[in-house]
Amino acid sequence: MKCKPVSFLRMFLTVIVLAAASLAQSPQALPGCEPAPEVRKILDEKLNDKDLAKMKFSDRVALRHAVYEGLIAKYPREVEPYNRLIEDAHGDPGRYPALQERFRKQAAQNPYDPLALYVAGFALFGKDTPESLRLLEAAKAPQFPWPALLLAGAYSMGKRMDKQKSSENLAAFFTLCPDSTNEWAEGLLAMDEYIGLQQKVAAALSTRLAKETDLARLKDYGTLWSLEFRMHPPHEHDALRKQIAADLKRLESLNPKPDSEWQSFLINGYKQAGASSETITAMEDRLLRECPHSGEAYHIVSERWQKANKKPEDQKDAAAWDKYHEAYKEALKGWIRDFPDNIAHDAWFHAISDEDSLTEKDGIAAMDEYLRYNAAYNSPDAWTPQFHAADFLLKHKWQPSRALDLLEQAKTVSARERALQKPDDNLSAEDRDHFNEMDLAWDLRLDGQILKAAQLAGRPDAVKAIKQFVEGPPTQGKLQSDYWWNRARLAALEGRKLDALAYYQSSLRTRSEPPQYSKGKFRDDLTDEAQALWKETGGTAAAWALWSKPLASKGTELAQGRWEKPKKTLPAFELSDLSGKTWRLKDLGGKAVLINVWATWCGPCQEELAKLQKLYEQLNGRPDIQLLTFDIDEDLGLLAPYVKDKGYTFPVLPAYSLVNNLQVGVGYDGIPQNWVVDPKGNWLWTQIGYGAEDNWGEVMTQKLESAKTSN
Repeated sequence: MKCKPVSFLRMFLTVIVLAAASLAQSPQALPGCEPAPEVRKILDEKLNDKDLAKMKFSDRVALRHAVYEGLIAKYPREVEPYNRLIEDAHGDPGRYPALQERFRKQAAQNPYDPLALYVAGFALFGKDTPESLRLLEAAKAPQFPWPALLLAGAYSMGKRMDKQKSSENLAAFFTLCPDSTNEWAEGLLAMDEYIGLQQKVAAALSTRLAKETDLARLKDYGTLWSLEFRMHPPHEHDALRKQIAADLKRLESLNPKPDSEWQSFLINGYKQAGASSETITAMEDRLLRECPHSGEAYHIVSERWQKANKKPEDQKDAAAWDKYHEAYKEALKGWIRDFPDNIAHDAWFHAISDEDSLTEKDGIAAMDEYLRYNAAYNSPDAWTPQFHAADFLLKHKWQPSRALDLLEQAKTVSARERALQKPDDNLSAEDRDHFNEMDLAWDLRLDGQILKAAQLAGRPDAVKAIKQFVEGPPTQGKLQSDYWWNRARLAALEGRKLDALAYYQSSLRTRSEPPQYSKGKFRDDLTDEAQALWKETGGTAAAWALWSKPLASKGTELAQGRWEKPKKTLPAFELSDLSGKTWRLKDLGGKAVLINVWATWCGPCQEELAKLQKLYEQLNGRPDIQLLTFDIDEDLGLLAPYVKDKGYTFPVLPAYSLVNNLQVGVGYDGIPQNWVVDPKGNWLWTQIGYGAEDNWGEVMTQKLESAKTSN
């Protein structure tokens, strides 16, 4: 039976009134480290992730909020429902402002209630951060751990970052909750540089788990193992694996009829324990037999397929990529049939979207299903589905008027989403610059697609709203090419062909990344558009060759591609690799250094590392160059088995804390990243993302050679 929105609305109105009254009138008992058993039971049963995933977005949101508000009304002195309610509503323009005002008023009405102050402080963070911090400091009370945890997080980021205050508050939280596995606390602990605190938490958690029998709580062993691997140097990890193997034997005995989640938990544990591939395969086979349609089974099946069907290394090999693509589509059909609740809803659409032989009927049907699912099951604030659908239409030159409508929808939704981010008053200047650059990049891309759609549809009237922005002051830096491309498209749309050619030339001369083969295909829309207009105006092939030739002065700039100047200084690190060897920045003096930042769970990293291994084999032994890798896995126990299975021989240095404390874009732009350091230890360049270039190794080598002669 599905709950009706009207019923939820009525429930909201009731529970909010009850909750406000309860908080004001209840005794001043303060919540402890863990939710009460009855609260945890309600949350686990009513908000099961697998059940929620099957619900439409509106029903899912309504159910979560009804449960949280109901718990607040019934258990007003429990902190977990408040935490989840605030997290869940964050960024929702229809609910979050009202929630902030509601909790601000409750704090004013209850100025001596630490819980009311804490809840208001949490709700106001980012909106009125000075007031938030004041409330959280005022909320500190004996045996009340939550203000300290939130303060630890607040001081770990943004323009008010203070590592000492963050560390002190984190220690205060764990003093009261020594064996907590709270997600916020766990994430902050992983970045905390005070190893003594990690040791205390690990000891307390180990003691608690040794007596635990609740299966749900026993999964906290995963947190314990991660802690222990981070605390101990790599040469002590083999001893840890033996202890994990002993823990797993006990865990197996406590659950003779495991479900797919428990079996997957055990498999992950045995991987960290260094179990043989035969053992892991046998455990996976059991899961496939007993839970054949589970999400965990899908993960195993798809991972095995990827391992047996390697992507072609040569991006130019069209035949090899066609063969891989056809095999993938056949596998995907089976996964859609066998795992309907677990396969990504957009998998088929993205699998076929780049096919040149795709019929319009089949393509539009796949796109319609993709949009239908997103409209029903994803947030209405997500604008990427409309953008991807429009991009798909334009790529195939189908229904340009519909593409225009989709792009306008995407622009409206993205503007609304951006407006919610702007009020964050705790962003550092660097973070704000980064977000502004991201916003500009998306604006240019969205407007470029609108211009393209308007041109295909013969609709110059459709670009009136963006004309002023398109013709605004030129963009600087790596986005110059996109700016001039949009100017060219606008001029061509308005019939100013000579102007358009001038802008196309500027776009060609300023683009930072030359077009590359990708998955057997070569596409260069910018050159194609410019050349088509050149021919239309009577230009010859010989003149085109001269006109489109890059300026000599731009050669070095264009070669930089995705390389950027870092805004941070690389700290004087001292890290051990998996073999136990210690690496210090000061010991690398005199060498140009390439540092690759990656993780085992990162798909693009896995593709790039294969090329990194080849480069390492070529350069290893050179006295003037060194290759290192910084791994940022939180589950360090999985790292050594993964490296061994892949046959990697380059140095692997666990560096989660170092990389994340640098805040160099991992949270925004992701990984892989490549850092180039000169022989004096200066961090010269950062490259973000993997472009699958065939000459990847050559580019890296050239960058290292140039670093040797930098000033």
